[in-house]
Amino acid sequence: MTDKKLQLFILPYAGGSIASFKRVVDLLDPVIDVVTVEYSGRGTRLKEPLAGSLKEMQEDALEYCLKRRDTSLPFAVFGYSMGSLLGYEILINKCIPGELVRFFVAAEVAPQTRALELRKEPNPTEERVIERAIGLGGLDERMLSNKRFKDIYVRPMISDFRHFFEYQFNDYGTKINTDATFLYCEKDTALESVREWEQLIEGTYDYYEMGDNHFFINQHFEQIARIINGKLELL
Repeated sequence: MTDKKLQLFILPYAGGSIASFKRVVDLLDPVIDVVTVEYSGRGTRLKEPLAGSLKEMQEDALEYCLKRRDTSLPFAVFGYSMGSLLGYEILINKCIPGELVRFFVAAEVAPQTRALELRKEPNPTEERVIERAIGLGGLDERMLSNKRFKDIYVRPMISDFRHFFEYQFNDYGTKINTDATFLYCEKDTALESVREWEQLIEGTYDYYEMGDNHFFINQHFEQIARIINGKLELL
């Protein structure tokens, strides 16, 4: 008999891995069965090929979740940046069976807003992807001159960012039926744009502003863990 009360699926940002969320996961309540998705081509799946498209990434992430899904437990989803878009597509299409209790969205504007922005720059060059990653605070330029680090960390990030630009918003004419928590940095994703998620989610909402750049998870992992624990402990 399991002592777990709920499953939490974590969908990382572009270039992220299980290791990227370890400090948060280590602080989560032990009754939460945490499944951090490891995208192909990095971390524990380093020897596997990188996904060839955003659709492949989404299908791979869903398969990863379904293999670990315990349908006797309710579940929640935590998406960070690109992971929030993948989470939205998975949840709006009801791909994960069982009772959904909360959607955590971190560092990402609403899909319809993001799609409009990305449409302005289709098929970005590698240089543009790297420039964007550096601007967001997610890439140390010194890694670019180190072949080992570039192969392990930068190559997956470049691949993911390119797929990120493939995102297209589809109006499904329905909403995700769940409560939602939004974590954001005003300098990165303005609250006005984050609030547009409310058009896509049927439930209650709460917002937490933190940090001073896109990757506020690196400095505020303790606060993020407290928020997750607090929102899930009443279930």
